[in-house]
Amino acid sequence: MCDGTLIPPLHGLVLVEYIHRLVAFLASLLIPVNAIRMWWVHRGDRLVRRLSILSFFFLATQVVLGALIVVLVLPGAFTTIDVGNSMVLLGVLAAMTAVGWREHRQLRTPDLEQDLATRASDAKPFRKPILWATATIFVQALIGGFFRHGGYSEALYGQNAYLLSHDQHYMPNLTVSILLLILHMAFTALVTGAVAWVVIVSAKQGKYRGLSIALVGLLFYQIVLGIITLQTKLSVMSDTLHFAGATAMVTLAAYFLSLVLLDLAAVRVKVREKREKALVAAHS
Repeated sequence: MCDGTLIPPLHGLVLVEYIHRLVAFLASLLIPVNAIRMWWVHRGDRLVRRLSILSFFFLATQVVLGALIVVLVLPGAFTTIDVGNSMVLLGVLAAMTAVGWREHRQLRTPDLEQDLATRASDAKPFRKPILWATATIFVQALIGGFFRHGGYSEALYGQNAYLLSHDQHYMPNLTVSILLLILHMAFTALVTGAVAWVVIVSAKQGKYRGLSIALVGLLFYQIVLGIITLQTKLSVMSDTLHFAGATAMVTLAAYFLSLVLLDLAAVRVKVREKREKALVAAHS
C-alpha cells in the first residue's frame, strides 16, 4: 500500500494509508502539546515529568519505525515492533490520563488524607490481578500482531497478499501458522483467567466495578471478533475491528493498572498553586 515511498500515488487502498498518515500527523502534534502542558502544570511532580518524557520518546520511536517500514519496505513481521511500541505509547498516555483524573478527584475531596488512606487500602488486593491481566493482554496483542503481520494468519487460507505488499514473495509455513494460532488461542485462555481474577476481586471488594465490567465486555468482544475474523477468512472489516479491540483492551488495562498503583501509593498529584486555585474555583 505504501509503494515504498513517503508520498505514494493517490489511488485505491492507498487512500487508507493517507488517512493513517493524517491521524499519525495529528497525534505527532497533540502528544507533544499534551506532554508540555502536563509538564508545565505539574512541574513539581516527578511522576508527571517522567511520563511526559516517555510519551515524547515512544512517539519519536513510533515515527522512526513507521518511516523505516515504509521507505525500506521492511518485512511484515517487523511491523510487530511498531505495534508493540504503539501499545506502550498508549499505555503511557493512559497513565497520564489516570494522573489527570486523580488530580480532578483530589480537588473535589474534602478530607484528602483520609481518602488517600482508604483508597490505598482498597487498591491493595487489586495489585497482582490487574498487573497479571495487563501483562497477558499486552503479550496477547504482540502474539496477535506477529500472527497477522508475519503473514501467518493469511497462510492458513493460502493467501500472502500482506507479505507481497512488503516485497516478500513466499508463503509462510502452514505448520508454524497453525502453532501460532494455537498459541494465540491459548493466551486467550490466560487473558480470560486474568480478567476473571480481577472481576472476582472487584466483586468481593466492591471497588473498580466499572473498569472490571468494561474489561469483561472488551474480552467478550475480542473473542467474538476473533472467531468472526477466522470465519470470514480475515476480511478487512473484521480484522480491523479485532485489532481495534486489542488496542482498546491494552489501553483500558494500562489505565486500570495506573489507577490502582496511584491509589496504592497514596500519591497526591502536585500542581502549580495558580492552577490549583483555578481548579478549586471551578469545582466549588
